[in-house]
Amino acid sequence: MSMEGAFIVLEGIDGVGKTTISKRLGAWLEGRGRKAVLTAEPTEGWLGMAVRRANREDLDPRTEALLFTADRCQHTLAIERLLAEGNVVVSDRYYGSTVAYQGAALERGMGEGAVEWLLAMNRPVVRRPDLTVLLTCDPGAAMRRVGARGDRSKFEREGYLGRVQEIYLMLAGDLGWTVVSSDGPLDEVFERVRRAVQAYV
Repeated sequence: MSMEGAFIVLEGIDGVGKTTISKRLGAWLEGRGRKAVLTAEPTEGWLGMAVRRANREDLDPRTEALLFTADRCQHTLAIERLLAEGNVVVSDRYYGSTVAYQGAALERGMGEGAVEWLLAMNRPVVRRPDLTVLLTCDPGAAMRRVGARGDRSKFEREGYLGRVQEIYLMLAGDLGWTVVSSDGPLDEVFERVRRAVQAYV
């Protein structure tokens, strides 16, 4: 078993179970004797707080994308330090979220160029994950899960989430991500993700 660091990212629309799965992954990794660090975007730093404020104040999606990318630049530096120490870093969202969410929001004004603009902006500030797992779900089912939490955001509309997931699937095909359905019992979903992760840790 390699004890080098590994960078694992979970992506997907709201309601697919990323946060729950990442916590279970962390516990599983620790049980295997690995040092696991769970992280998420936006971060808890002041740049992450600026992202959340932009979301609340309904700023232009280009502004939000720039703030997300600034937060990600600092996040990536922290991830690289953790990896150098031999940690397995599990991130709940990374640059794919910005490309998918802001890409869907910007398409109306920028057309097909929105996704490429977002990818180009992120290339200089990201580290390629060892594994990105895209969790998929029917957007209607995801909305019901989000509704049960009682904290729906402006992004959580079924039609919009459907387009976000389409962009995610396009990225998965282009970038070689592992796609895992989050339909079905949580234990089964986790097992699918665990098998994908096991090859890298």
